[in-house]
Amino acid sequence: MSERSFVVELPASFVIEHGFPTSAELAYGFSEGFLSRYGVVGVASAKLEAGVQLSAVEERVALLLSDEYGLVDELMDDLRVSSEPWERRARFWLLLVLAWVLERQDEFEDPLGVVEMLYSDFDYPREIEGLVRFMPQQLGQEVGVAAIERRWEAFVDRGTREYCERSQLMIRTQPDA
Repeated sequence: MSERSFVVELPASFVIEHGFPTSAELAYGFSEGFLSRYGVVGVASAKLEAGVQLSAVEERVALLLSDEYGLVDELMDDLRVSSEPWERRARFWLLLVLAWVLERQDEFEDPLGVVEMLYSDFDYPREIEGLVRFMPQQLGQEVGVAAIERRWEAFVDRGTREYCERSQLMIRTQPDA
């Protein structure tokens, strides 16, 4: 796991509410501490139940018994090897963590400070620069905390729609059994 300023372990139910991760995204989420072993199995199981065609490794994870959860580490290592770019894997989790913090703002002393930590933790993604207080805003963009919070909510809404649509495609494009 890399050294991050902000890490939160997300429940599988929250993850699948925002869309199914690819197998490489699942491995990334586990390796970065965003999912526990239990969460990995929960996400893989939800994908299986939804009818998503899983890789052999993901299927094995989905079918693990509770006393076999120790195998998750090794199985996730197998999924980390992928042609899927790291940036794409990270983007999924950036959206999820931003959504988590947005939904629980009252639990944080400085929620926009958390956004700033995530901006750094995820290697300064351009697509969230408008959510960072210390970054100059684009010409014509509203300024102030309320404007940043509206952009944050819009970012999470757009990303969630995108990943939920992708999840539906994962289900619909599966070959018939």
